[in-house]
Amino acid sequence: MRATFFKKLVVAVLFLLPPCAAYAAHGASPLKVVEEIKVDASLEKVWGVISDFAHPISKLPIDRTEISGADAPDQSERRLILKNGFEIIELLTKRDRERLMIGVHRKTDNIELLPAVNYTSLITLRSLDQDHTIIEWKARFYRGYPNNNPPPELNDDVAVAAVKKLIIGELDALKNYLEKPVGQ
Repeated sequence: MRATFFKKLVVAVLFLLPPCAAYAAHGASPLKVVEEIKVDASLEKVWGVISDFAHPISKLPIDRTEISGADAPDQSERRLILKNGFEIIELLTKRDRERLMIGVHRKTDNIELLPAVNYTSLITLRSLDQDHTIIEWKARFYRGYPNNNPPPELNDDVAVAAVKKLIIGELDALKNYLEKPVGQ
């Protein structure tokens, strides 16, 4: 009887150990930022700009863009060469005309540019009326130091603030481009 109790106790302890060990080894949790902006432009005009993966509208100081692969999700890659020499390589992960969304995943992480890693964004459009559109930008990422005990400059708060600043800047660039009078 005592041996049976002991066996049950050992099994119970072993059953509980893996989740505890996994929890102790767990690093950063995914972080999310969602921002949106209203633009004075038709849904069709906004979709024409957003869905053109080869020609991004950005606040980033892009010197040139190089495209490779077929113009389709999980095939099209763009290399953004910035004026400061840094490069960002992104993969088109989704382009859904029916649901008005485009997804992009950064294949390169550079914590000097953005103190976040494994950055993925999903941009979705919503029509308010024939002349106004909402652009929603969702980002999912990890802090710049994905392991436990990050340095202060690579923690969750810094990553969220930097991604939020990036998204707001990109949305502002889109708004300015889309609302620019024809011919300018």
